[in-house]
Amino acid sequence: METQTVSIIILAPHLTYPLRNGADIYIDRVACHLSRFRDSIILLGADTLTDYSNGLVFGQSHFTNKLRNKTWSAVRTLVLRSHYLVEKFLTSTYTKKAKELVLKNPQALVIYSLFASASLDLTNMPAIIITHNDEIAIYKDHQRNTKNPLIKLTAAFSEKWLLHFLRNSKNYFYIHIAEADREAYSNYLPKHNSIIVPAGVESRVFSDTFYPSDGKVHLLFCGSLSIKINLEALLNFKNTFWELLKNHFGEDIDLWVAGSLPILPVIKLCKSQGWALYPDISDDELRSLYEKATFGILPYKYSTGSKIKLLNSLVAGLPVLATTTVKTGTEQDFLPNLFSDNPQKWLDHLKKYQSDLYNTSDRVACQQYAMQYSWEKIAEKMDNDLRQYGL
Repeated sequence: METQTVSIIILAPHLTYPLRNGADIYIDRVACHLSRFRDSIILLGADTLTDYSNGLVFGQSHFTNKLRNKTWSAVRTLVLRSHYLVEKFLTSTYTKKAKELVLKNPQALVIYSLFASASLDLTNMPAIIITHNDEIAIYKDHQRNTKNPLIKLTAAFSEKWLLHFLRNSKNYFYIHIAEADREAYSNYLPKHNSIIVPAGVESRVFSDTFYPSDGKVHLLFCGSLSIKINLEALLNFKNTFWELLKNHFGEDIDLWVAGSLPILPVIKLCKSQGWALYPDISDDELRSLYEKATFGILPYKYSTGSKIKLLNSLVAGLPVLATTTVKTGTEQDFLPNLFSDNPQKWLDHLKKYQSDLYNTSDRVACQQYAMQYSWEKIAEKMDNDLRQYGL
């Protein structure tokens, strides 16, 4: 990789290519588009070192690094009284690479993706933590809702580690994806300095050509299928919505589940419910599903990562059926979208649009809303906000 001035180093030990989950997409796009406004930005992923400059990849190299599996990460969390994501992502190889990179570029601003990365504590200069979500709420939810004792204990230890980190860490600057996350962390860091950098979408040309309706209701769920939150969303859809919808529409409704690396519980769930599974499909194949579907569904109990999924659906011109936790503002609540936890409202909505499908202007309205959150605009505002804090 050629040598040039590095203004920012982003440490994201969770990030792997090709980009499939929300946190990886978010960090990569932030690095790419922020480099339009800063000198070279180096992104250290799980096994890649990527140099972004002027919104383009200036260079990329790979190194061998194997992340720990879920069970071993959980065991290490309990034995070491640690944090699950620390034990999963911070291998000795990654830690060594991160230290070398920061030591080589001592004047660069360090941005840690996730609290786990910040535990490396590699610089005495001001540093930034991107929180991604309300981790504490997630760990509390795991402790309440799981019957697996290993998961329950792992979540408890991770929550305790994080609370200790928040109470005892130095004065970091924080980037939150949503205002709700900033409010949540204010309970533990009442005076922390922070900005909001929401999830975005890639700019795209508006499309006015879509597949005509065949009179059936085609629902699309898209997301990384190796992640627990997406399995939980599918289970929530099955337990809350599917029976009512299926009883009414019969063979005139189906669910397409598209995503990478489906775990066995996802595969079994799709098979048992008769849902079509599209694993590890190409971008072109995914685009085709967006164009053929009637609605995208976002049946989440909590909102981690759902903002990107919402925008990805809308920017493709596909309106959504979503639970209320996905709605972060009233401006999202326009027809033909629906944000509700009531399965009867989902049914009534689908009945209306099965017989009188929304038109092209409705799809374009979805696209135009999403384009307010283009990565170019988000990165420009992020740069301005950081400079106001001297960063």
